[in-house]
Amino acid sequence: MLQIANAFFKLPGDYLLPTDDEITGFKNRLNERLSPTTPQSDEDLEWDVGDCVAQWWRPNHETFLYPFLPAHVSRPKELKKLYLIHLPKKKLLSVPKNMKLLAVPLFELYDNAPRYGPQLSAIPHYLSRYRFEFVAEDGTVEARMPGLGADGGGTNGMAAKVLVDGDGGGDEQMHTNGHENEGHDNVIT
Repeated sequence: MLQIANAFFKLPGDYLLPTDDEITGFKNRLNERLSPTTPQSDEDLEWDVGDCVAQWWRPNHETFLYPFLPAHVSRPKELKKLYLIHLPKKKLLSVPKNMKLLAVPLFELYDNAPRYGPQLSAIPHYLSRYRFEFVAEDGTVEARMPGLGADGGGTNGMAAKVLVDGDGGGDEQMHTNGHENEGHDNVIT
């Protein structure tokens, strides 16, 4: 996230013409905003653009953006999209002198619309559908969020109690993400 002055936060991006290709135009804008002026290699200019995480519509010349296009609007003024960018292990970023590049944790963005605005404070909600992997320098997965341990099985001691009543007997089975729970004492119901 970029910080301008001491109070204004924004994501790197810019406007595209309606005739521009979205992904190509987005990569060009990222190169203009974050790539060094004299790149050392072609890797400094490559971006891995992932899913479109969210989109907001501005129906007219108001300041409000909506996460839906209102039914009465046939020609909206603006469509703002948020994409997930996959960064490589090493990436050289360059930021203008009047801005700061900040790594803001998701828990600080969450429900903090007075400071970051409604679009940026909603990012944790949009990212909740993804599973993040924490990878060590040697390439091994150390942990996954949310829920699974590094081995892909078990939930770091957490389990769900599933009640099965096939024959009216009220049998109880312990499951962790579809696997039978063997030896876990911590149960979330």
